[in-house]
Amino acid sequence: MSTVGFETGYETGPARPEEAQAVADAVTALLRELRGDASHTIPGLGAAVADAIAGRDGAGVLVARDGQGRVAGVLGYTTQTALRLAAPYRHVQELWVEPGLRSKGVAALLLAELDALCAADGVRRVEVCLPAEQFPSYPRTLAFYERSGFRVIGPRVIKDLS
Repeated sequence: MSTVGFETGYETGPARPEEAQAVADAVTALLRELRGDASHTIPGLGAAVADAIAGRDGAGVLVARDGQGRVAGVLGYTTQTALRLAAPYRHVQELWVEPGLRSKGVAALLLAELDALCAADGVRRVEVCLPAEQFPSYPRTLAFYERSGFRVIGPRVIKDLS
């Protein structure tokens, strides 16, 4: 599955193995931005990206490519089954677009690609966690997801075990 957004000039589709470094760089950039830490690194990221691109354990990666084939946006997702739904659902784990291309429709193309993939696979729900409300771009991020059809259902809490 691959779509082209004529209004943006970007093509979306599954990440290819040769794009693994670009995906890893995008995820690193996203986490550095969210954490406000320009030196943040992610041990084991390369292997995790390779596994997700290969579709292991229900994971996947979609990318947006510019006219030269360069990765300009990344959407990482996982698929799991929720007892509360009695069905599988997808969770957007990461969504990153090159800063100079934000608000130009690239992220919307990636979400549309995910929607099409979900429809093809019979998946009827997509969830995403938002950054903390203190994050400077939180209002824009929330507005983007709401425009994309998401609704707020409440805060999410985590527990790190290491």
